[in-house]
Amino acid sequence: MPKKKKKVKVRYGNVVLFLILVFLVGFAVNYGRKKFFSNDNSPKTEKKAKKKDTKPKEENYKISLVAVGDALIHNGVYMDADLHKKGADGYEAYDFKKMFTYIKEMIKDYDLKFYNQETVIGGKNLGLSNYPCFNSPDEIGLDLIDTGFNMVNLTTNHTKDKGISGVKYSSEFWKKQREKGVYAVGSYVSEEDRLEPRIEEKNHIKYALLGYSTVTNGFTISDQDSHYWVLWDKEKAKQDIERVKGKADVIIVSMHWGVEYTHVPTQEERDIASYLASLGVNVIIGHHPHVIQPIEFIDNTLVIYSLGNFISAQDGTMKRVGMIAALDINKNVKDGKTTITIDNVKGDLLWTYHQNYHNFQVIPFSKLDNSKLSGYESIYNQYKPIINKTNDSRIQTGF
Repeated sequence: MPKKKKKVKVRYGNVVLFLILVFLVGFAVNYGRKKFFSNDNSPKTEKKAKKKDTKPKEENYKISLVAVGDALIHNGVYMDADLHKKGADGYEAYDFKKMFTYIKEMIKDYDLKFYNQETVIGGKNLGLSNYPCFNSPDEIGLDLIDTGFNMVNLTTNHTKDKGISGVKYSSEFWKKQREKGVYAVGSYVSEEDRLEPRIEEKNHIKYALLGYSTVTNGFTISDQDSHYWVLWDKEKAKQDIERVKGKADVIIVSMHWGVEYTHVPTQEERDIASYLASLGVNVIIGHHPHVIQPIEFIDNTLVIYSLGNFISAQDGTMKRVGMIAALDINKNVKDGKTTITIDNVKGDLLWTYHQNYHNFQVIPFSKLDNSKLSGYESIYNQYKPIINKTNDSRIQTGF
């Protein structure tokens, strides 16, 4: 007789516990798998990384520039610097440093420091000379470099005062100063040297300096020697600017232009300034009138029409009042786009002091008193408004 099968009693409580256990194990495994595979390649993280990469990046940089006018070295100036002894070259030795002690302190914190070498440094072997055909000693250039200047204009109406020999000496002299970080323009040792784009960099800002003269004093120069004395030509300037554009963030042009002894820019100055602005020049630094002229903006281009004399032995108050101008050049990079702006523009007055052509010194008006210039405050108030004739709020008067 077959045996009866035992009935298995199912305990539902155990089944429920078993199912709960299976669920918890499954949840833990799934959660662990997600954590394990949750890396930089997962779609979720990829989305976050992509979002982070597309966030706009912005960088800001700045350089500062300060500029003064004409180093117009009459015999009264270099005779006051005469040490009455022979230098290493066998010629008279000169020391101009004491004339610029105030200026050295005033400009020391600026990145770019410009002046106009009005009179040619043509070599003492040609003989130092005064107006109307100047020749200045090497020491004026060396001592202004010692003062801190590192940007120099060489093309003026006096560049050819000592002929080709003088201007050759000058261009070679200034080429040697490149090793000291000096950027001199307007006179070059060769056409290849003139055409070679010189781009300098400071604080991640690349800049180029070009220089031209519209005035010649009746001198001429052959095409083969034109690199020694760069005269203004619209097409040449355009080509020079195109040569550095795209390589330099900032283009600065030095212009020897205008009419002497007038505080009002000529129409030619204004036309050239507008033309250069249309080509994308950022800053224009003007000189030659031997008196100060205004600072103005043409759209985004800053124009300093004339800084006047820096140091000279010219007589008359208007010729002894010079200007020092300063500005900041800003570079903003955002989404791969670079924008250049000019701000913190300011101008102030300088006085060329001497006692009957002795003890020459360039002194800021803020350091003057009546013993050095009688009525200096009224003179300052007379000439100060010329700096900002348009009353542009972007241009400050005073340092």
